[in-house]
Amino acid sequence: MANKGLPRIFWIIPILIIIAVAVFAYLKYFNSGKEGSPGGWGQRPGGAENFGGPPQENQKPRWSGPIPTPPQDKITYYQGLWAGTWFYPPEHSGQKPEPEKYKSWGVNIVNIQPGFEINSRGETRYPLDYPTYEDLDAWFGELATLFYKNNIHLAMTVQVHYKEEFVKGAEWGGETAYVPKEKAQTPGYFKNYDAIVIDMAKIAEKYHFEMFSPMGEPENVFLDAKITSDWSQQILPKIKKYYHGKIYYKGDLHKGEGEVMNFKGYDVLGMVTTPVDPKAPPEVYRNSFDSDMDRVKVWAKRDGVPEVVISEYGYLGNQQMETAEHFGIILEEAGKKLNGAFVTEPFPSILKTSQGAQIINQLKKWFLRLD
Repeated sequence: MANKGLPRIFWIIPILIIIAVAVFAYLKYFNSGKEGSPGGWGQRPGGAENFGGPPQENQKPRWSGPIPTPPQDKITYYQGLWAGTWFYPPEHSGQKPEPEKYKSWGVNIVNIQPGFEINSRGETRYPLDYPTYEDLDAWFGELATLFYKNNIHLAMTVQVHYKEEFVKGAEWGGETAYVPKEKAQTPGYFKNYDAIVIDMAKIAEKYHFEMFSPMGEPENVFLDAKITSDWSQQILPKIKKYYHGKIYYKGDLHKGEGEVMNFKGYDVLGMVTTPVDPKAPPEVYRNSFDSDMDRVKVWAKRDGVPEVVISEYGYLGNQQMETAEHFGIILEEAGKKLNGAFVTEPFPSILKTSQGAQIINQLKKWFLRLD
C-alpha cells in the first residue's frame, strides 16, 4: 500500500521546484530596475528605456580616453564602407574593425549603424550590448580613436528594429525585423525613437562624425512616401540643434519614392540601385545603374541637396555578395556621376575566396584611383 503514494511525491517535487524558480525570477525582476542597480540601467537619456538585463560583469571597462581629433583631409569623394556588423561585439558579429586594412583598400569613411529596438507600444531600448547612453558614448569614442588614427572618417546611420515585446534578459537582438506598417504609420509611435536620434546626434557631434543619418532607409520603414517625407523634415531641426556636420538621408529610393518626397535641408542624399537579373549582361547593369543615378540627381537638384552617394551596395542576403564585375561597374559609374559610394564590407567567409579577392581588387582599382 505504501508504494501507491510514491508517484504523488514525484509530482509534488517538480511543482515545488517550479514555484521556487518563479519566485526567484520575480524577485530578481522586481529589484533589477531600482536605483543603484549595476551598470546604471533603467531609464535612458532621451526617453529610451532599457528592458534588458544589466551589462555582464565580465564586460571590459568602458573606454575613457580624450576626444580624438578627426582626419584633417577633406573628403572630396566618399570611398565608403557600409560596415555595421562589427558595431556589435566580436562574439556576436564574428568581425572586428580593421582600419589599416580598409585604408589599404582606399576607404576614407566608414558608416556605423547602431541598432535600437522598438516594441508594439513605441517603447524603445538601447542595444543590449551597450544598454546605456554612456556605454554607447564610450564605444563610439573608442571607434573614433581607432579610425581617426588611420585617417578614416566616420558616419553614423541610426537603425530601428522591431520586437513585439521586450523580454527581460533577452539575448542579443540580432538581425533587423521591420516595423509593422500599421505601427509605423501611427501618429506619435516614433516619439521615443526621435529622442534616441537626438541622443545619437549629440554623440556624432562630440566625436566629429562627418555625416549623420537619423534612420536607415526610412521609406522602407514608414512604407508611405508622404509620411516618410514628413518625418524626415520634422526631425531635421531637432538634429541641427545638436549636430553641425552633414545630415544624410540614407535612402533606398529605387522604387521612385523621391518623386513626391522633400529632401530640402539634407546635405547628402543616399540611394540604392534597382535590382537587376544576375544573368543580365554587363551593359544592362551599367544602363540600369546610370538611369538610377540620373533620376536621384534630379531630385537632389530640385531640393538643393549638394551631394548624392550610393548608400549601400554588395550584399545580396544569405551571406551572398554581388560579383566582382558588378562591383567594378557600379564603382566606375558612381565615380563619373556621383559624390561617392558605400559598399558592404565582404564577410570573412567571402574574403577567403577568390570572389573576395576579386572584390577587394575592384575596390582598390576604383577607390585608390580616386584617392
